[in-house]
Amino acid sequence: MITARVRHVALTAVTFATLGMLAGWAAAQTFPSRPIRLIVPWPPGGISDTGARILAQHMSASLGQPVVVDNRGGAASVIGTELVVKSNADGHTLLYTDLTATVINAAGLPKLPYDTLRDLSPVTMVGASPMVMTANGNLPAKTVAELVSLARAKPGTVTFASAGTGSTLHLAGEMFQGAAGAKLLHVPFKGAGPATTSLVSGEVSLLFTASPPVLPHIKTGALRALAVTTASRSKALPDVPALAESYPGFEIFILSGVLGPARLPADRVGTLGKELARALRLPEVQQRLELLGMETRTSSPEELTQFLQREIGRFGKLIRDSGIRME
Repeated sequence: MITARVRHVALTAVTFATLGMLAGWAAAQTFPSRPIRLIVPWPPGGISDTGARILAQHMSASLGQPVVVDNRGGAASVIGTELVVKSNADGHTLLYTDLTATVINAAGLPKLPYDTLRDLSPVTMVGASPMVMTANGNLPAKTVAELVSLARAKPGTVTFASAGTGSTLHLAGEMFQGAAGAKLLHVPFKGAGPATTSLVSGEVSLLFTASPPVLPHIKTGALRALAVTTASRSKALPDVPALAESYPGFEIFILSGVLGPARLPADRVGTLGKELARALRLPEVQQRLELLGMETRTSSPEELTQFLQREIGRFGKLIRDSGIRME
């Protein structure tokens, strides 16, 4: 026969067990429950690093947890990306990166230690940075048409710098050569900084690059902006034509975005995407990103997935057709 005391003990045990389950469930639903680590797979000071820090500041305030930027540069973003791929899929470790470089790596690197489409969870785009086709001020060509005429008349004598073989800057030049039917000479450097310096000094004739580093030189006349590489003109350089005006369909730009490890829960992807979109709507954030040459651009995870799939195919074809060997 069950006594009242036994019933009381049993009921108490069930109550505590239920409360424990509810507490565990509540804890599992709390997100974020600790600081978020935002890995930037590039050195400090670049567009990705600065953009990440701008967003981290505003996300920390709204999420109630610090968002800490962690620079893990190396191997053209592969090292930092791999850290995110191997992290726990709980939303507390994210990747803020140049998605164009991510796509190029997926399309061209033969021994990538992860599968970009399989091992990463898209969260959202953040912003697009047009590249500027910039010429040294002493180059005789003052327009795209004049440049093409010069390059066709003297194949291989017009040089263009890049941040290294297989970089976005390099592929922009290769894409232009293919569209224009003109032969340029590629001169790779170890980073966009040295490439810009070589352009200003006159060591090379051309450079495809983000606008902030070259705008001061364009204003002084040391450099000349011939075109931008987006489908339409840039707000930062409204008088500079888009290459698509001469070559319909031409488009290449630096796209920033946020990814997480594979199997990131949909509710956490939603929370992160919502907070990033909210921050990107703030006038202060938009103004600071514009100073980096970035125009805000958000997306759903599905839209970002489609972009990655499409661009991996597009850049894969460009790399094969150009005979580029990435290592």
